[in-house]
Formats: sequence, structure tokens, C-alpha cells
Amino acid sequence: MYKAERDNAMTRLSPAERNHFRRLIQDMRTQATASAGHGSPARQVLAAQGDTVSPALRATLEAVVARDETGPQVGEYPLDFSLKQLDADAPVRLSSFQGQWPVALIFGSYT
Repeated sequence: MYKAERDNAMTRLSPAERNHFRRLIQDMRTQATASAGHGSPARQVLAAQGDTVSPALRATLEAVVARDETGPQVGEYPLDFSLKQLDADAPVRLSSFQGQWPVALIFGSYT
């Protein structure tokens, strides 16, 4: 779910549903941290809610869970890619760092 989609879904929720959404997301993230690599705690938290959440809240939560499940999982190797270095002409490949040290990639705007 892209940010715009999430924002649109959130606007359809009542204030009480938004608060419930925030609490459930916090629970999901807490459980995911505690059980790294052991199943899908987010799906477990969502399933535990049963019919206690509105259809709009459930749809929003399911979309967030689906988004969080995309991409590499804990223990998987990321796809290899290369980027141009700012101070050199030669590109650098992610795989060239394998086995050396952790690599952090930060994307964003600093303006």
C-alpha cells in the first residue's frame, strides 16, 4: 500500500477506528520485533481480532500487512545492484560488500 492509498483509507476511518488501527499496528510491530523470522506476527494479530474490527479497519490493516510482507525477508539476500559513486566514475556493486560488513541504504530527501 502506497502512502497515498493508506492516507485515503485512513480518512474513511472514524477517530475511534484510527486509534484502534494505531494500537494494532504498534502490537504488530512489537510482536514482529520479538519474533524476528518466526512466522507472520502481523497476520496472527490480525487473525486474533476476528470480527471485532470494522470492515474498513480490517481492509486497511490487511493492506498494511500485505505491504509489510513484500520485499526480502529476514535472512534472505537482497537482489544485487550497482550505484555510481559520488567521488568516482566506477560503479560499486552491493555484492562487493558480501561477507565484509553490514551495508545500510538510506533513501530520502534532505531538503
